[in-house]
Amino acid sequence: MMGANWQHDPQHSYEKKFAWWPVRSNSGKLIWLKNYHIRFTYYDHNGKPPVKGPYWTYVYTTNEYLIAQLKGA
Repeated sequence: MMGANWQHDPQHSYEKKFAWWPVRSNSGKLIWLKNYHIRFTYYDHNGKPPVKGPYWTYVYTTNEYLIAQLKGA
């Protein structure tokens, strides 16, 4: 039986970082001396975790992150 404070594990979490060194986004764009966002995905839509490591990472530029948030990804 689940307790009163039970919550579903989050599928995604986001982290905002600053690129002091060049970082390449998943779309192939180069990010340097700007803010960027990393999405950590802990399991897919079927509930399966990644085979290698605890999460998948997706790197977004600020505009790509905004579009992903608007789409609900």
